[in-house]
Amino acid sequence: MKQFLVLFIFCLSANFAIAQIDIIDARNSAIGTVVTVQGIVTNGSELGIIRYIQDGTAGIAVYPGTGSTGDFPADVTRGDIIEVTGPLKDFNGLLEIDPVTSYSVISSNNPQPDPIEGDPSIVNDDNEGRLLQLNGITFDDGGSTFTVSAYSFSDGSNDGQIYVRSGHPLLGTTIPLASVNLTGIGSEFSGTPQLLPRDGDDIEIADNFYITEAPKQTNLSTDGFTISWETNSAGSSMVRYGTTTSLGQEIDMGGSTTNHSIALSGLEAGQFYYLQAVSNNGSEEVVSNIGVYSTESNSNGWISVYFNNDVDGSYSNGSFPTNTTPAALEGAIIEAIGNAETSIDCAIYNVNRESIVEALSEAHNRGVQIRYVTDDETANLALGNPSPPFTYITGNAGSPLMHNKFFVIDAESVDKSWVIMGSTNMTEQNIATDFNHMVLIQDQAIAKAYTIEFEEMWGSDGPDPGIFSVVFGEDKVDNTPHLFRSGGRYIESYFSPSDNTAANISKALRSADDDLNFALLTFTHNELGNAVLDMHNQGVNVRGIIDNINDTGGEYEYLSNNGVNVTPDNNSKQTHHKYGIVDASSPNSDPLVITGSHNWSGGADSRNDENTLIFHDADIANIFQQEFEARWCEIMNGQNCTTNVIDTEIEGLEWNLFPNPAQETLNVSLDVIDTKNLVIQVRDITGRILQTHFLPNVVNHLDFQLNTSTLTSGSYLLSVQSEDNMETKKIQVNH
Repeated sequence: MKQFLVLFIFCLSANFAIAQIDIIDARNSAIGTVVTVQGIVTNGSELGIIRYIQDGTAGIAVYPGTGSTGDFPADVTRGDIIEVTGPLKDFNGLLEIDPVTSYSVISSNNPQPDPIEGDPSIVNDDNEGRLLQLNGITFDDGGSTFTVSAYSFSDGSNDGQIYVRSGHPLLGTTIPLASVNLTGIGSEFSGTPQLLPRDGDDIEIADNFYITEAPKQTNLSTDGFTISWETNSAGSSMVRYGTTTSLGQEIDMGGSTTNHSIALSGLEAGQFYYLQAVSNNGSEEVVSNIGVYSTESNSNGWISVYFNNDVDGSYSNGSFPTNTTPAALEGAIIEAIGNAETSIDCAIYNVNRESIVEALSEAHNRGVQIRYVTDDETANLALGNPSPPFTYITGNAGSPLMHNKFFVIDAESVDKSWVIMGSTNMTEQNIATDFNHMVLIQDQAIAKAYTIEFEEMWGSDGPDPGIFSVVFGEDKVDNTPHLFRSGGRYIESYFSPSDNTAANISKALRSADDDLNFALLTFTHNELGNAVLDMHNQGVNVRGIIDNINDTGGEYEYLSNNGVNVTPDNNSKQTHHKYGIVDASSPNSDPLVITGSHNWSGGADSRNDENTLIFHDADIANIFQQEFEARWCEIMNGQNCTTNVIDTEIEGLEWNLFPNPAQETLNVSLDVIDTKNLVIQVRDITGRILQTHFLPNVVNHLDFQLNTSTLTSGSYLLSVQSEDNMETKKIQVNH
């Protein structure tokens, strides 16, 4: 009887136990089949919570999805041999054991299996989940910085792709310019084979002589710039350059050094040059990727910053926004459209302001070339009933967005080229209510860069769109300069998703020495969250306003739980800004402002069409700081926190007002020593801007008449602003 009972229990257990099988047999089983396999783990947390295991027959992914038991993979590391049980699942083409119903660690610290060696074609279904090694491959983006993204590579005959995830050890490191031997785990996402390197040890430089630091541009002027790069051992210094990718010209400095630097001169102002750095060590020549660089233009670099809500002028260093009212922000756009002479390119996510479309239609009717690109899923109510007389196209179908909000006006003109960019959609809500900003830049070189970006989406460089050549989102390429000098300041420019924008935002954030402030609609990008936290941990004074704190994967809770001073906006208005301010309180520490259409999110960086500028300028940083302080104070204190403005003297300006008190008009008499761009503003006694008037290129003497009939009787402040300085006089209006 006892023997029968033991036999019965054994048979019962056998009915429920799942026999261990080879991984290749598991891979050949149907989806949903519960399998038990044993193998060596080839990765740790650098790839997240997934683990890849392999035995002598094959490899497979193990993922602790919904329904998993235990704490897998908390105690599972590279080199462990584990036994794992669970059903088979297909996740975007990747075969997984998911969920994990049971597992055990059999042994640890085992040597890794030898990788299978071959060309990129071995990254396929047969080798999924196994360690692979590809020899002599080069990355397409060599010289740039690894961020969360997929990166293409080639061995000259076959192409492939790696993927670098959030939290990966490669993040922030330089993508090699040399050929490398690349090790990783074969994987797949949505039909695309991917190799997953685990850390820097999986990228072995295969060359004896190579470039270690990609060409860097400095010392921009209207007739040249300097290019510098580094090699791992000594070699000569030469650049090949030209106005097309064919190059055609060269400067050979010879020599033998690891730190190379060549100054180019005699170039054209506001011209884009393609350039390749070259070094030769006597037996081998190495070259960089061909990059595109700009000289400084002859434009005046005039910059106007508009907010649609009041700022706190008590923080001013003598610089102020051009205006802080919705009417002035929209008026500046319409005025710029009205002043256009030859062309206007518009990349606008959404528009319901008929006034803006009417201004564009009037420009079209007087002969200005209008080209217009918008997103395919927004309402764009102002583009219908009736349709405008100009052609527009929609793009970036599906979940990616054509999320830009920029205009390029008269890009071929030195003096009349303008770029208008920022966070503001051309909608009544965004202009009149939500917290937003726009920046106007008079610079031909920057306008030309924005034109190149626009024409990728337009599909042609002509008046009509190239319907079969339009390029949006991930299909775009990095084809514009990234550094400009305008009005004595340096400005960086990046377009998403081709230009590694998040990595460059992170670099800007990590340059903070004293303070870092930001106001954002959405903050979900993990690496930017890490950059902010790192700055906080290094003693930088960090403050942040985040509107959408409940976004999936949002950084608000992560930062707040780690002691960073972040807050929801606590306002019925939406904080629609996308700006960061670095070291505004430290003029000698390269203060800068990051702004554009780019939310700090993964989608903005890797899928959407976006634009970003980084202004290296103490006064622009101060202007944005005034806006931030007003919003921060309102959130903290629940009240309006805007204040009066502060005066500074404008050298070479004499001006008088009459009659004062005024009734219907006030005459302003201006005398200047040098030609100046002036802005006249009328404010109430609280500092709120009521009127703004642009007076470009004032020479010697100008009489200007101000309409005061719309002002109620009382006291006002009238200011004249020239670049960074402003003078104010009190006026009286009596009706």
